[in-house]
Amino acid sequence: MFEVITRWNLARPETDFNIEIRNIEIRGYKKESFLTGEFASKIKTKEIRVLSVSDIADYLCPERRDLYIKKGKNRPKGRTIKKTWGSVAGRVVENYIFNLVRDSSRRKNLNSYSEIRKNLDAFSNNFKANHKSYFNELEELKSRPDEAPGWLLRLLTYNGRAELGLKLLHNYLARDNSEIDKNDIKINKNDSLNLQPNAEEIGISSPVKPDFIIVKHKVVGDIKSGIGGFKDYYLLTCTGYALAYENQTKKDINFGIIYYFPTRYSKYARPISFAQVYTFLINDSLRTYFKNIRNKAYEIVSRDAAPNFPAEKDHCPYCQFYDICKHEGLSL
Repeated sequence: MFEVITRWNLARPETDFNIEIRNIEIRGYKKESFLTGEFASKIKTKEIRVLSVSDIADYLCPERRDLYIKKGKNRPKGRTIKKTWGSVAGRVVENYIFNLVRDSSRRKNLNSYSEIRKNLDAFSNNFKANHKSYFNELEELKSRPDEAPGWLLRLLTYNGRAELGLKLLHNYLARDNSEIDKNDIKINKNDSLNLQPNAEEIGISSPVKPDFIIVKHKVVGDIKSGIGGFKDYYLLTCTGYALAYENQTKKDINFGIIYYFPTRYSKYARPISFAQVYTFLINDSLRTYFKNIRNKAYEIVSRDAAPNFPAEKDHCPYCQFYDICKHEGLSL
């Protein structure tokens, strides 16, 4: 999270995108962003269920069978959602990052590499001890060599060291600079950032829980984790959060930030990798993209039957609904 603040203050993208920001027409409080009449009516009569930002944006299955199984008109009854290594690893990453932000606020400044390493090693050991259940789950769920709980904790430790180093750099660069707020990022701890948009207008269910917001700079952010690097549909998550925030507060959000953390390594190398921060303008093109994906999602859940199995099945073994699709005839 300190990486987010440091990079934002080094770039200050709101200055470079000043004209583009003024030209944004599609806002969550304007009719241009609202759901079409047909789907809004179906939500009002409870013919279909309201979709969350993740329902709309997490484009995991190419055919969106996962969406239909969760929210479809004739979704399977008594379905069991399979816990996956990736979903548990994602919770570990979020908890580690949020705990580190909270813990670091109580620490004195660390002024050397050795101090940072020593403190982070102690922090990681305590984190593992306090979250034994997560690491036990990861051990039970791992199905391939790169799903290594010990390596995940080591990567988080390395990244934590870098975060504290960037915090120190930020404090140094921000000295005697009244324009820079050292603590302007608000993270979602204990559901502190819950939003309540109008579902019939925006087509997004409540509550909406972005991982962090920088209100001063009109930024909304999300923590992502996984393997394979940044994916285009990550942009949709922040766009959905922005529209929900605007719909409720009638205040603008202009930028999205994805804080991406790799949880696995490849068969070719076991790299020491750090979080990657992606900052982007949530312009009309991206907002239109979200609207189209949202409307398509509502079209899918309104169908009488689930979509076909995907042609590309690489993700299927790691999907939480794999057992359901297998029971219905999926063959890998």
